[in-house]
Amino acid sequence: MSAREPLDDIRGSLLAWYASEHRDFPWRATRDPYAVMVSEVMLQQTQASRVSECFPAFLERFPTVEELATASSSSVLAAWSGLGYNRRAIALREAARIVGERGWPSDVAGLERLPGIGPYTARAIASLAFGQPVGVVDTNVRRWLLRRFAVEDRPTTLQALADRLATRGSKADAGAWTHATMEFGAAICRSRAPQCEICPIGAGCPSRGIARTVAVPRQARLRGSDRAYRGAVLRELAAARGHSLGEGVARRLLERDEDRIGARLDDAGWARVVTGLERDGLAHRSRGRLRLGMATIAR
Repeated sequence: MSAREPLDDIRGSLLAWYASEHRDFPWRATRDPYAVMVSEVMLQQTQASRVSECFPAFLERFPTVEELATASSSSVLAAWSGLGYNRRAIALREAARIVGERGWPSDVAGLERLPGIGPYTARAIASLAFGQPVGVVDTNVRRWLLRRFAVEDRPTTLQALADRLATRGSKADAGAWTHATMEFGAAICRSRAPQCEICPIGAGCPSRGIARTVAVPRQARLRGSDRAYRGAVLRELAAARGHSLGEGVARRLLERDEDRIGARLDDAGWARVVTGLERDGLAHRSRGRLRLGMATIAR
């Protein structure tokens, strides 16, 4: 990238485009650190359209960091149902507990030490909630940075470029810039059929009209995987009265859904799935029943 690359022009054009064209997701209207953390953890591995359905209800159920911190694991998992990757819910509750005890870290390093908060999520929270001018590089941002700037596809290179762009602004527009970078990749510089003809930063783009596909790691097949069975068990427990089912009932419910989640589990497979859920604090056996959440609440 040339030293004369008009970074300020790119920032200005993207911010102007975002101001008039962005989708109105519910988390984009807040700078409350708790709400931002909840939304960013939800968005880690779940589509925005699904998160937009669950996010308001989750905040209504747990409106403050203190209420989430003191909630039972079963109630948190029930509220999380449908978002997948349920260990995120347990980590989020633990992060809320730590914040409730120690207060909010406002820098990236401090945020990254919270459970379930990796480098990307820490940067997103730092910019969206605390106005820190740091760049975020998710799948969508990575794609448009590679296309627009023709840089080497290395995490350190892309992060440095994202930070250069972010630090050209101020605390006042740090959150809008983070949202704009992600929205642009999702809506305009898409993986398939990028909309080069209406791109707000298309002038001088080396990929305009010839944008290549940017490879991303393939996710393992869901159907027939332990993840599919685990998710199905947790959905049934979340919907059940008292978040509890007899093990035999739970197994029959899975068998009823085998066309979608995979062939019925034998005894060894069922034991493996349940043991994994217990190990991760997502469900536990008690008096011949399977119950949502941890067996005991340590705090």
